[in-house]
Amino acid sequence: MRIPLQLVEDIGMSQLDPEASTRLAYERFLIGCDQAAACLLNDEAAAHRAIMLTAHTVRVRVGIAREHHRIQRRGVAILDEQRGRFVRRQRERHK
Repeated sequence: MRIPLQLVEDIGMSQLDPEASTRLAYERFLIGCDQAAACLLNDEAAAHRAIMLTAHTVRVRVGIAREHHRIQRRGVAILDEQRGRFVRRQRERHK
C-alpha cells in the first residue's frame, strides 16, 4: 500500500506548499498508514517513517502556529495604538 501512496506523494503532493492544509492532511494520513503497518505487520521501517514524518509535520505546524501568533500579536499592537489615539482625541475634545 505504501508504494502507490508514495507515488502520489512524489508526483502530486510534492508540488504543494509544505504548509498547505491538503499536504498536511495527506501526511497525517500517511502517518496513520505507517503506524498501522508498524503495529499490524511489525514493520520497523514503517514505524520509523511514521516517527520521521510526525516530526516533520510537527515542525511545519509549529512554524504555522508561530506565524499566526506573530500576526495576532501585531494585530493586538495595532489595536492598542488605535485605542491610544482614540483616547487621546477624546481627552483633547473634552478639554
